[in-house]
Amino acid sequence: MPEEPEEKLNTYDQRNIDTMELVYGDGFMSPGGAPEVRLIADNLSLRNCKLLDLGCGLGGACIALAKLDSTLSVTGVDIEASVLQRAQELVNAAGLDKQIDLLTLEPAPLPFESHKFDYVYANSVTCHFENLAELFADIRRVLKPGGLFIGSEWFIDRNEAAFKLWNQLLQERGLNFYFVKRERFESVLKSSGYDNISFTDRYPAVTAVATHALERTEQELKTQLTESLGEAGYSAFARWSRSRVAVLQDGGMTHTHFFARNVS
Repeated sequence: MPEEPEEKLNTYDQRNIDTMELVYGDGFMSPGGAPEVRLIADNLSLRNCKLLDLGCGLGGACIALAKLDSTLSVTGVDIEASVLQRAQELVNAAGLDKQIDLLTLEPAPLPFESHKFDYVYANSVTCHFENLAELFADIRRVLKPGGLFIGSEWFIDRNEAAFKLWNQLLQERGLNFYFVKRERFESVLKSSGYDNISFTDRYPAVTAVATHALERTEQELKTQLTESLGEAGYSAFARWSRSRVAVLQDGGMTHTHFFARNVS
C-alpha cells in the first residue's frame, strides 16, 4: 500500500474498539456486520481460493468470509496491532485459526508476491488513502490475472454541504479520510487496469442499520456506554452517531458495494 504520513493515520484505542463492538457487533467497527459481508461474497466461487482482507480491523469480515467455504484461505492485514490482537481472539474463538492468518503491516506496498490472491476484499478502507491510483495498482499486482477486487465504500453523494459538516466532525475527532465520489473511484479503477466494474447501492440498508444503531445508543446501550465512556464521552459518541445518520439522510454520503476484475 502507498505510504501515508504517520500523523494522518487513524488509530483506535481499546475504548474505541469496545464501544464499536458493543454497538455494531463482535469483530466490526461500522454498521452492517456479517450480513453485508455475505452479500458482497454472494455468488463468488471461493473453493480453494486465497483471499486478502485489506484493513481487516477486528476480523469480523475475515470470519464471515471463512465461514462461507472451509477451503477458502483468508489473510487479514492491518496496520494496528491493537485491533489485530482482538481479531486473533475472535478467530481463535471461532476455531478458524488454521484458515485465517492475521498480519500487522506498515503503510507501504503490500508484502506479498505478485499474483498471489484470487480476491482482495476491502471494507471502508480505500477512503484512508489519498492516492487511489497507487493503492489500486498495488492491489492489482497481488491479484491473480482475472482476480477480483471486491468490497464496500463510503462515497460523497449529492449534498456536498452535508458531507462537509460530517467530514469536519470526523476531523474534530482526529479522524482523517479521503472520501471521493463514486465516479472518481470508478475512473481510477479503469485507469489502473480493472474492468467489469460494477456497483451495488446499499444506501437504504446502511441508513436503516445506522439508524437502528443510533436508537440502541440512545436507549438500551446508554447506561453501559456512559459507564464506559463517561458523560462527556457518551455525549460525543451520541453526537457522532446522530451525525452519521444525518449525513446519510441528507444525501451527504452513500454506501456502495463494488466489484472490479484485474484485466491481466
